[in-house]
Amino acid sequence: MPLLKLSRINKGGEIYLNSEMIRFIEIEGRSTTINMGPGNVYAVEETPENISNMLEEMESARIRNAIQSSGLGQGKTEII
Repeated sequence: MPLLKLSRINKGGEIYLNSEMIRFIEIEGRSTTINMGPGNVYAVEETPENISNMLEEMESARIRNAIQSSGLGQGKTEII
């Protein structure tokens, strides 16, 4: 359950969102809106591309750490 740290537009400041709860992301004018279900809609500064890149980086790191901690990657010199 990776948490995303995003910057809110309406109320200012930062918000941490459970990435598994995101239903969809849309662009409204110049802001990005994250929909997490009825009553859970947040306007943030980040673009959908930036949010996608953050999620991909977090998942790649999670998989890389799991492989390294399991010992499956031992003996290989290339970076996974």
